[in-house]
Amino acid sequence: MSSYKVKRSDSIYNILVKISIILFVLFTVWLLFEHFINRPPELRYYLSANTDFKDKRYDRSLENYLKAYSYDQNDVYIIEGIARSYMELNDFKNSFKYFNLAIKTDKLFAPAYANLGVLFDRNKDYISAIKYYEIALSLDNDLSTGMHWIDRLLYDVREKPPTIMDRLNYLNQQMLLNKDDRIFSIEEINDKQINYEK
Repeated sequence: MSSYKVKRSDSIYNILVKISIILFVLFTVWLLFEHFINRPPELRYYLSANTDFKDKRYDRSLENYLKAYSYDQNDVYIIEGIARSYMELNDFKNSFKYFNLAIKTDKLFAPAYANLGVLFDRNKDYISAIKYYEIALSLDNDLSTGMHWIDRLLYDVREKPPTIMDRLNYLNQQMLLNKDDRIFSIEEINDKQINYEK
């Protein structure tokens, strides 16, 4: 008698197979429920905002970050997301306000300092930009390496964007030159500079 026939005729085996299938289905349904349905609203809005931000839909990202913020005013990631969205929408006053709130919420959150440096850089306040780039790098030296190759692959960034270390070095070199010889802003390079998130 073959082992296949024994397995088919064995009632205990059949019961165990059915129990295994039922447990697998129940576990899968529970995981899906926990992951998609039972997620706190602030997390749903935050993740939607991140997706919108990466897709460069800054008005929608701001809207979703603000909805997430209405549920949790102490989440530094949400606050910093609001600030980055305002920065991309060229609302520098609100961006500055929320970057400062992020720093006040978590004084060791390096991306807030890095992005505040980017904000000052875009507003041509290069002394403040240098200051905040240095603070960010002192808090998290990983920011000096820039975007990881996997992230670049996932977000379809083909050329390696300049890092805050690159920008800091460039600004410091320009500060050593005579005032008339300084070139702080090169549009093609500035456009490639990214926001920093952790």
